[in-house]
Amino acid sequence: MKKISLVFMAALFTLVVVGAAASHAPITILGDSDFTADNGVLSGSGTADDPYIIAGWEITIPNGTPYGVNIQNTTAHFVLRGLVIQGASDPHGAAIHLGFVSGARVEGCSINNSLNGIEIASSTDVTLTGNVIYEQGLGLRATGETPEEYDHAIDTSNVLNDSPIHYFYGRHGETISGIKGTSLYIAASDGMTIENNEIVNGDGIQLAFVNDSIIRNNQAYRKNPVYTEHGLTLYRSDNNTVTGNILKNNRFAGVYLWLSNENELFDNQLLANNYGVLVSASDKNSIHDNLVFANPTGIQVTGGSTGNSIARNIITQENTKYGVAIERATGNEVVDNAITDAETGVYLGVQADHNTVSANTIVAGAYGVEVIGSYNDISRNLISQQRHGILFPETYGKRTIVGNSLHENVLSENDHNLYLNHDSRINTIYGNYFLGTGEALVEDYGKGNTWTHGGKGNYWETYTGTDANGDGIGDTPMTVYPSAAQDTAPLVTTAGATVGLGILGDLSRKQVILTTGDGTQLKITALVADAGYSRFIGFRGYPPSLRDLVPAILFMYDKEFQGNFVMDTVHFPLDIAFFDKDGRFAGGTTMAVYSEEDKEKKLYTAKRPFQYALELPEGYLSAHGIGEGTVLTLPEE
Repeated sequence: MKKISLVFMAALFTLVVVGAAASHAPITILGDSDFTADNGVLSGSGTADDPYIIAGWEITIPNGTPYGVNIQNTTAHFVLRGLVIQGASDPHGAAIHLGFVSGARVEGCSINNSLNGIEIASSTDVTLTGNVIYEQGLGLRATGETPEEYDHAIDTSNVLNDSPIHYFYGRHGETISGIKGTSLYIAASDGMTIENNEIVNGDGIQLAFVNDSIIRNNQAYRKNPVYTEHGLTLYRSDNNTVTGNILKNNRFAGVYLWLSNENELFDNQLLANNYGVLVSASDKNSIHDNLVFANPTGIQVTGGSTGNSIARNIITQENTKYGVAIERATGNEVVDNAITDAETGVYLGVQADHNTVSANTIVAGAYGVEVIGSYNDISRNLISQQRHGILFPETYGKRTIVGNSLHENVLSENDHNLYLNHDSRINTIYGNYFLGTGEALVEDYGKGNTWTHGGKGNYWETYTGTDANGDGIGDTPMTVYPSAAQDTAPLVTTAGATVGLGILGDLSRKQVILTTGDGTQLKITALVADAGYSRFIGFRGYPPSLRDLVPAILFMYDKEFQGNFVMDTVHFPLDIAFFDKDGRFAGGTTMAVYSEEDKEKKLYTAKRPFQYALELPEGYLSAHGIGEGTVLTLPEE
């Protein structure tokens, strides 16, 4: 009878601890000596066979306290079991934080009404089972400096916002596919294929120490304004291919590269994140041919990153504050990007030195290129329809902007083409085409800036000098105010401006043949736009005064479709002819310039699906009888 009573009392004790969940203050253990009854320990000696047990407590976290349970710097084994934790509202805290621990188990805990759930930092051999997490931020955060610090046993019995947590460690050559949920972690793995997963309103897709893998056709996004972080994170992960993913509406970055090198990101859609791509302390990554839409910062490179290539991306939408931003990073290149409607197209900020910005088309913003860094090469860009084409903003003596080279850029339809501040020194400006006739289009407040290099100055539409010997160089200098610097070899013709037309300057020229219904053959030299970035840009921002330099653009697609053309930021009318996959005429029209009174922008398309479109000077179609029966012949490769 006495034995039965003892069993009954033990069962009653368990019911009180686990079922009734007695209240306890937040628990902080900062070493093995802190495993005490006052800190919620019910039993155990801290060995693997007899771990400390902290169980059955209900912990409500008061404002100003970051953690419900905070255990750090321990070697003892312990178990957190059946805890009920709520109110972790500090964005830098969590319900449970485990740091520099080993041999811990977290079992059957319930976390709710919190921002962040469970954090595991620089720890090994942590086991999570049967935990239920309801939160508005990160459900699980695992961090570490070595692959071994991600070696945890976390199975799908753990649930975040009603979806299992998926955690993979130490995998090789496997495929992870078809997961729909809130949290996907892959760590210390290689040769992986991670595809067709959809992670919503949660931790995103997190890779740590993952190499030589393919990450494709995944989605990570928020439906609600929850306090999550990145869509896809690569941490200390090298030589991966990231393609075909849709990463949208994430609170921080669509893709975050941190201490990760030689990855290739292409053909991704980065939509309405705070950053489309954020690169920090990462080298030699290639970010190309992505759609970067409606991100306040399209692509940012920072944290000492070097050798990264940002090329052929479409970066657009008026919500964009910075198209490409580089700060505290050197030796990176920004080439052939289509940047429209950004407040600042390319920003070279503090300690952004020795970078290359070349052949970009930057249209319709406030500042085309803003420069605070030094020794950068800015060349061959088309910068148009800006308040300031290129701006060296005033630094008020805090920083000297020195040694930048600005050459062979075309600046058109800007309120101000170029402004050099009072603290600019020894910058070189040559071979540029400053179009426009307004006052103060170019201002130099600096000292020692050079406006001629190798016997070549700049083209000034306001230049009134002569060229008696016809060598293309003006006979008298052009004075640049207010510094009174001299361009001693001003260019008098725009014939060489083709090199500075941004993206169009890098497109190949090919001769196509139009054969009309009566057999007449028309040979037309056209630029070929056969990729997303070049098809998007077309004649956007193109200077009307240089119209004759590019007579036509041939748009080539992979297959027939029924799409639309627009005249956004194109300030001259165009004819357009459409052709199907066999080169047969599929429609044509004249596209008019949008006026300020247009409430809706007109869309132009073909009568039937097309694979090719040819933009030509206004009136060309009617003047040459191009219509039904006309056939397009492409040049042989």
